Amino acid sequence: MAVTRERFEMLVRDLVGRFSQADERKIREALDAFVKVTEIPVSYLNPASSYHPVVVFKKRFGNLEKSAMVSLLEFRILNRYNMPGWRREVEFRLDRDVVLRERVGGIEAVLIGDPTRLARLRDVMMRILQQMSTRPRNFVMFYSHVYMDFGNNRFIHLEMKGSDVFVRLVNLNFTEASRLLGKAIPYMDSVFGNKNIDFYKLLFVYSSETAGTFDWFFHRYVMPRLNPEQREFLNDMHDYRNFIRLLYSYVARLNKDRLGDEIGIRVARRANPNRPLEIGIAFTNRGIEVKRYPGTVTISFMV
Repeated sequence: MAVTRERFEMLVRDLVGRFSQADERKIREALDAFVKVTEIPVSYLNPASSYHPVVVFKKRFGNLEKSAMVSLLEFRILNRYNMPGWRREVEFRLDRDVVLRERVGGIEAVLIGDPTRLARLRDVMMRILQQMSTRPRNFVMFYSHVYMDFGNNRFIHLEMKGSDVFVRLVNLNFTEASRLLGKAIPYMDSVFGNKNIDFYKLLFVYSSETAGTFDWFFHRYVMPRLNPEQREFLNDMHDYRNFIRLLYSYVARLNKDRLGDEIGIRVARRANPNRPLEIGIAFTNRGIEVKRYPGTVTISFMV
Protein backbone atom coordinates (compact mmCIF):
# COMPACT_ATOMS: atom_id res chain seq x y z
CA MET A 1 0.00 0.00 0.00
CA ALA A 2 1.56 3.27 -1.12
CA VAL A 3 1.27 5.97 1.52
CA THR A 4 3.11 9.23 0.96
CA ARG A 5 5.14 10.60 3.83
CA GLU A 6 3.29 13.90 3.53
CA ARG A 7 -0.11 12.23 3.97
CA PHE A 8 1.24 10.15 6.85
CA GLU A 9 2.57 13.23 8.68
CA MET A 10 -0.65 15.13 8.06
CA LEU A 11 -2.68 12.30 9.58
CA VAL A 12 -0.37 12.11 12.60
CA ARG A 13 -0.79 15.86 13.18
CA ASP A 14 -4.57 15.56 12.91
CA LEU A 15 -4.66 12.70 15.42
CA VAL A 16 -2.31 14.45 17.84
CA GLY A 17 -4.71 17.41 17.68
CA ARG A 18 -7.59 15.08 18.55
CA PHE A 19 -5.76 13.45 21.45
CA SER A 20 -2.51 14.84 22.89
CA GLN A 21 1.13 15.49 22.04
CA ALA A 22 2.11 12.72 24.45
CA ASP A 23 0.37 10.21 22.16
CA GLU A 24 2.34 11.09 19.03
CA ARG A 25 4.88 8.29 19.29
CA LYS A 26 2.25 5.62 19.94
CA ILE A 27 0.10 6.94 17.08
CA ARG A 28 3.05 6.69 14.69
CA GLU A 29 3.91 3.18 15.85
CA ALA A 30 0.30 2.05 15.59
CA LEU A 31 -0.22 3.43 12.09
CA ASP A 32 3.00 1.78 10.86
CA ALA A 33 1.96 -1.52 12.41
CA PHE A 34 -1.59 -1.42 11.04
CA VAL A 35 -0.29 -0.73 7.54
CA LYS A 36 1.83 -3.89 7.87
CA VAL A 37 -1.25 -5.86 8.93
CA THR A 38 -3.25 -4.67 5.90
CA GLU A 39 -0.49 -6.04 3.64
CA ILE A 40 -0.84 -9.59 4.98
CA PRO A 41 -3.07 -11.49 2.51
CA VAL A 42 -5.00 -13.42 5.15
CA SER A 43 -5.35 -10.64 7.70
CA TYR A 44 -8.66 -9.32 8.95
CA LEU A 45 -7.77 -5.87 7.60
CA ASN A 46 -6.52 -6.85 4.16
CA PRO A 47 -8.48 -4.74 1.64
CA ALA A 48 -8.61 -7.62 -0.87
CA SER A 49 -11.56 -8.90 1.18
CA SER A 50 -13.58 -6.00 -0.37
CA TYR A 51 -13.91 -4.39 3.05
CA HIS A 52 -12.40 -1.02 3.84
CA PRO A 53 -9.88 -1.37 6.72
CA VAL A 54 -10.49 1.11 9.54
CA VAL A 55 -8.75 1.63 12.87
CA VAL A 56 -10.64 3.39 15.65
CA PHE A 57 -8.30 5.23 18.01
CA LYS A 58 -9.74 5.79 21.48
CA LYS A 59 -8.56 7.39 24.70
CA ARG A 60 -10.26 8.37 27.92
CA PHE A 61 -9.66 11.81 29.43
CA GLY A 62 -11.28 11.63 32.87
CA ASN A 63 -14.99 11.07 32.26
CA LEU A 64 -14.68 11.93 28.58
CA GLU A 65 -13.71 9.39 25.93
CA LYS A 66 -12.41 10.67 22.63
CA SER A 67 -12.27 8.60 19.45
CA ALA A 68 -11.19 8.98 15.84
CA MET A 69 -11.88 6.61 12.95
CA VAL A 70 -9.04 6.37 10.45
CA SER A 71 -9.07 4.90 6.96
CA LEU A 72 -6.02 2.70 6.43
CA LEU A 73 -6.49 2.99 2.67
CA GLU A 74 -6.88 6.74 2.34
CA PHE A 75 -4.97 7.69 5.51
CA ARG A 76 -7.44 10.26 6.70
CA ILE A 77 -9.86 10.71 9.58
CA LEU A 78 -13.35 9.54 8.71
CA ASN A 79 -16.65 11.21 9.49
CA ARG A 80 -20.26 10.50 8.65
CA TYR A 81 -19.86 12.11 5.23
CA ASN A 82 -16.90 10.05 4.00
CA MET A 83 -17.54 6.85 5.94
CA PRO A 84 -17.16 3.73 3.73
CA GLY A 85 -20.23 1.51 3.74
CA TRP A 86 -18.38 -1.82 3.77
CA ARG A 87 -15.67 -1.65 6.35
CA ARG A 88 -13.84 -3.69 8.95
CA GLU A 89 -12.94 -1.94 12.15
CA VAL A 90 -10.41 -2.64 14.84
CA GLU A 91 -10.10 -0.63 18.04
CA PHE A 92 -6.79 0.65 19.35
CA ARG A 93 -6.86 2.24 22.80
CA LEU A 94 -4.08 4.76 23.20
CA ASP A 95 -4.35 4.52 27.00
CA ARG A 96 -3.97 0.72 27.03
CA ASP A 97 -2.83 -0.98 23.83
CA VAL A 98 0.78 -1.16 22.71
CA VAL A 99 2.88 -1.81 19.63
CA LEU A 100 6.05 -3.80 20.30
CA ARG A 101 8.83 -4.67 17.89
CA GLU A 102 11.05 -7.37 19.31
CA ARG A 103 12.52 -10.81 18.75
CA VAL A 104 10.48 -13.75 19.99
CA GLY A 105 12.34 -17.03 19.99
CA GLY A 106 14.93 -15.38 17.77
CA ILE A 107 12.28 -14.34 15.22
CA GLU A 108 11.49 -10.72 14.36
CA ALA A 109 7.97 -9.93 15.50
CA VAL A 110 5.49 -7.08 15.66
CA LEU A 111 3.02 -7.34 18.55
CA ILE A 112 -0.16 -5.24 18.60
CA GLY A 113 -2.80 -5.20 21.31
CA ASP A 114 -3.47 -5.36 25.01
CA PRO A 115 -0.14 -5.92 26.82
CA THR A 116 -1.52 -8.50 29.25
CA ARG A 117 -2.98 -10.64 26.48
CA LEU A 118 0.11 -10.17 24.32
CA ALA A 119 2.34 -11.43 27.13
CA ARG A 120 0.26 -14.59 27.42
CA LEU A 121 0.17 -15.22 23.66
CA ARG A 122 3.88 -14.43 23.39
CA ASP A 123 4.63 -17.26 25.83
CA VAL A 124 2.44 -19.63 23.81
CA MET A 125 4.19 -18.62 20.58
CA MET A 126 7.58 -19.17 22.19
CA ARG A 127 6.66 -22.79 22.89
CA ILE A 128 5.15 -23.27 19.42
CA LEU A 129 8.30 -21.89 17.77
CA GLN A 130 10.46 -24.24 19.84
CA GLN A 131 8.56 -27.23 18.41
CA MET A 132 8.52 -26.11 14.77
CA SER A 133 10.73 -27.79 12.18
CA THR A 134 11.12 -24.56 10.19
CA ARG A 135 10.62 -21.18 11.78
CA PRO A 136 9.01 -18.27 9.95
CA ARG A 137 10.98 -15.30 8.65
CA ASN A 138 8.91 -13.08 10.92
CA PHE A 139 5.45 -12.88 12.38
CA VAL A 140 2.83 -10.35 13.40
CA MET A 141 0.76 -10.84 16.54
CA PHE A 142 -2.39 -8.82 16.04
CA TYR A 143 -4.58 -9.11 19.14
CA SER A 144 -5.62 -12.81 19.09
CA HIS A 145 -4.25 -13.42 15.58
CA VAL A 146 -0.75 -14.55 14.64
CA TYR A 147 0.44 -14.30 11.03
CA MET A 148 3.63 -16.28 10.35
CA ASP A 149 5.47 -15.28 7.17
CA PHE A 150 7.43 -18.03 5.39
CA GLY A 151 8.36 -15.98 2.34
CA ASN A 152 7.04 -16.06 -1.24
CA ASN A 153 3.65 -14.86 0.03
CA ARG A 154 3.21 -18.01 2.15
CA PHE A 155 1.58 -17.59 5.55
CA ILE A 156 0.24 -19.67 8.41
CA HIS A 157 -2.48 -17.86 10.33
CA LEU A 158 -3.24 -18.91 13.91
CA GLU A 159 -6.18 -17.46 15.78
CA MET A 160 -5.90 -18.17 19.50
CA LYS A 161 -8.83 -17.37 21.77
CA GLY A 162 -8.67 -18.80 25.26
CA SER A 163 -8.37 -22.56 24.84
CA ASP A 164 -9.30 -22.48 21.13
CA VAL A 165 -6.97 -22.39 18.13
CA PHE A 166 -7.93 -22.04 14.48
CA VAL A 167 -5.51 -22.55 11.59
CA ARG A 168 -5.61 -21.11 8.10
CA LEU A 169 -3.03 -21.66 5.36
CA VAL A 170 -2.15 -19.17 2.63
CA ASN A 171 -0.33 -20.46 -0.47
CA LEU A 172 0.68 -23.58 1.45
CA ASN A 173 -0.71 -27.08 1.06
CA PHE A 174 -1.19 -29.39 4.02
CA THR A 175 1.99 -31.36 3.36
CA GLU A 176 4.14 -28.23 3.24
CA ALA A 177 2.52 -26.76 6.34
CA SER A 178 2.94 -30.04 8.23
CA ARG A 179 6.65 -30.13 7.46
CA LEU A 180 7.07 -26.50 8.52
CA LEU A 181 5.18 -26.85 11.80
CA GLY A 182 6.47 -30.32 12.68
CA LYS A 183 6.01 -31.23 16.34
CA ALA A 184 4.22 -27.94 16.95
CA ILE A 185 1.10 -29.66 15.56
CA PRO A 186 0.75 -32.32 18.30
CA TYR A 187 1.86 -29.69 20.82
CA MET A 188 -1.04 -27.41 19.84
CA ASP A 189 -3.32 -30.44 19.86
CA SER A 190 -2.38 -31.09 23.49
CA VAL A 191 -2.64 -27.53 24.84
CA PHE A 192 -5.70 -26.24 22.99
CA GLY A 193 -9.23 -27.56 23.33
CA ASN A 194 -11.30 -26.62 20.29
CA LYS A 195 -9.73 -26.49 16.83
CA ASN A 196 -11.07 -26.01 13.33
CA ILE A 197 -11.37 -28.51 10.50
CA ASP A 198 -8.12 -27.42 8.82
CA PHE A 199 -6.21 -28.07 12.03
CA TYR A 200 -7.53 -31.64 12.21
CA LYS A 201 -6.63 -32.24 8.57
CA LEU A 202 -3.17 -30.89 9.31
CA LEU A 203 -2.95 -33.22 12.31
CA PHE A 204 -3.86 -36.20 10.11
CA VAL A 205 -1.24 -35.24 7.52
CA TYR A 206 1.39 -34.90 10.25
CA SER A 207 0.44 -38.28 11.71
CA SER A 208 0.79 -39.96 8.32
CA GLU A 209 4.47 -39.00 8.05
CA THR A 210 5.67 -42.09 9.96
CA ALA A 211 4.24 -45.39 11.19
CA GLY A 212 4.90 -44.28 14.77
CA THR A 213 2.97 -41.02 14.51
CA PHE A 214 0.09 -42.77 12.73
CA ASP A 215 -0.06 -45.36 15.53
CA TRP A 216 -0.30 -42.45 18.01
CA PHE A 217 -3.08 -40.84 15.95
CA PHE A 218 -5.05 -44.09 15.64
CA HIS A 219 -4.94 -44.79 19.37
CA ARG A 220 -5.74 -41.21 20.34
CA TYR A 221 -8.52 -40.38 17.89
CA VAL A 222 -9.84 -43.54 16.24
CA MET A 223 -9.62 -46.43 18.69
CA PRO A 224 -11.58 -44.76 21.55
CA ARG A 225 -14.40 -43.83 19.15
CA LEU A 226 -14.96 -47.23 17.54
CA ASN A 227 -18.36 -48.79 18.07
CA PRO A 228 -18.58 -52.32 19.56
CA GLU A 229 -18.81 -54.01 16.15
CA GLN A 230 -15.76 -52.19 14.80
CA ARG A 231 -13.83 -52.90 17.98
CA GLU A 232 -14.79 -56.59 17.82
CA PHE A 233 -13.38 -56.78 14.28
CA LEU A 234 -9.99 -55.58 15.55
CA ASN A 235 -10.06 -57.77 18.64
CA ASP A 236 -10.67 -60.83 16.48
CA MET A 237 -7.45 -60.19 14.60
CA HIS A 238 -4.33 -62.04 15.72
CA ASP A 239 -2.39 -58.78 16.14
CA TYR A 240 -4.31 -55.60 15.51
CA ARG A 241 -1.10 -53.55 15.62
CA ASN A 242 -0.03 -55.32 12.43
CA PHE A 243 -3.36 -54.18 11.00
CA ILE A 244 -2.57 -50.56 11.97
CA ARG A 245 0.82 -50.81 10.27
CA LEU A 246 -0.86 -52.23 7.16
CA LEU A 247 -3.45 -49.46 7.24
CA TYR A 248 -0.63 -46.93 7.55
CA SER A 249 0.97 -48.27 4.36
CA TYR A 250 -2.22 -47.30 2.50
CA VAL A 251 -2.64 -43.98 4.30
CA ALA A 252 0.94 -43.02 3.38
CA ARG A 253 0.04 -43.29 -0.32
CA LEU A 254 -2.86 -40.86 -0.14
CA ASN A 255 -2.60 -37.45 -1.77
CA LYS A 256 -2.71 -35.47 1.48
CA ASP A 257 -3.11 -32.15 -0.30
CA ARG A 258 -6.51 -33.16 -1.67
CA LEU A 259 -8.02 -34.38 1.55
CA GLY A 260 -11.78 -34.22 1.73
CA ASP A 261 -13.66 -33.88 4.97
CA GLU A 262 -13.60 -37.64 5.49
CA ILE A 263 -11.31 -40.64 5.02
CA GLY A 264 -13.37 -43.75 4.25
CA ILE A 265 -11.82 -47.14 5.09
CA ARG A 266 -13.15 -50.54 4.06
CA VAL A 267 -11.31 -53.70 5.14
CA ALA A 268 -12.54 -57.17 4.12
CA ARG A 269 -11.40 -60.42 5.72
CA ARG A 270 -10.69 -63.34 3.47
CA ALA A 271 -12.33 -65.64 6.00
CA ASN A 272 -15.57 -63.63 5.95
CA PRO A 273 -15.60 -61.10 3.08
CA ASN A 274 -19.30 -60.36 3.56
CA ARG A 275 -18.68 -58.65 6.90
CA PRO A 276 -16.05 -55.99 6.24
CA LEU A 277 -14.80 -53.41 8.70
CA GLU A 278 -15.91 -49.94 7.67
CA ILE A 279 -14.67 -46.76 9.32
CA GLY A 280 -15.24 -43.14 8.39
CA ILE A 281 -12.71 -40.71 9.87
CA ALA A 282 -14.41 -37.32 9.57
CA PHE A 283 -12.74 -33.95 10.13
CA THR A 284 -15.09 -31.35 11.60
CA ASN A 285 -14.93 -28.06 13.47
CA ARG A 286 -16.00 -30.02 16.55
CA GLY A 287 -13.15 -32.52 16.34
CA ILE A 288 -12.45 -35.85 14.68
CA GLU A 289 -15.46 -38.13 14.43
CA VAL A 290 -15.45 -41.86 13.69
CA LYS A 291 -18.46 -43.06 11.71
CA ARG A 292 -19.92 -46.53 11.34
CA TYR A 293 -20.27 -46.17 7.58
CA PRO A 294 -18.09 -43.86 5.48
CA GLY A 295 -19.73 -41.67 2.88
CA THR A 296 -17.06 -42.50 0.30
CA VAL A 297 -14.48 -45.28 0.52
CA THR A 298 -10.97 -43.85 0.16
CA ILE A 299 -8.95 -46.90 1.22
CA SER A 300 -9.97 -50.50 0.56
CA PHE A 301 -7.98 -53.70 1.11
CA MET A 302 -8.27 -57.29 2.32
CA VAL A 303 -6.64 -59.03 5.28
